[in-house]
Amino acid sequence: MLTLEQLKEMLDLQEKLEVHIAGEDWRNANHDYALCIHMECAEVIDKYGWKHWKNLPDRAQNADAIAMELVDVWHFVMAFMLTFDDFSAEFMHSQLLAAESEYENEPEKTMVQYCIGMGYSMFAMTQFPYGNFVGAMDKIGMSFDMLYILYVSKNILNLFRQDHGYKDGTYHKYWSGREDDEHLHEIRNQLGNDFNAERLYALLENRYTG
Repeated sequence: MLTLEQLKEMLDLQEKLEVHIAGEDWRNANHDYALCIHMECAEVIDKYGWKHWKNLPDRAQNADAIAMELVDVWHFVMAFMLTFDDFSAEFMHSQLLAAESEYENEPEKTMVQYCIGMGYSMFAMTQFPYGNFVGAMDKIGMSFDMLYILYVSKNILNLFRQDHGYKDGTYHKYWSGREDDEHLHEIRNQLGNDFNAERLYALLENRYTG
């Protein structure tokens, strides 16, 4: 299970990213996080496969791509939660614990049902159904430790992109013969147990400018 310390670290990274993108007053920018979550869930479904008239993709082979789409959902979930004045990491953590416990006793759904449920709940009730997210993770064998590592990695990549001209169009995702997420994956694996946000950013910077 995700620890409270890991959750607090992710929330802190999300706060820094939102400030970096939209400024200190980002909470008043009226970003449509319900739509963001809905659209990212649609990307999960697309990567997972849903077209009955085509051969389904190899989900085991596509698990990394699906996991990264779920990480993108998680980015917007945390941003959404951080907009509430009475938000606390402790309460969010307790909701996750409850969702994991309840999920174990609920009938299994399909990935499509889990993802549509996330989007529907956001639009209809302005609430994020953590149980659906836990179910979607389980569909691809994604652990909370993996969520933590992949989230920190993608957050750092997003911050790196912003720092190097992503917003004004001067940053190119493809450099040194590969896309930036490939560099990210390789560096993350190299770090192993020494993995943390600061080291990851520094090594991306060295590789990009070196």
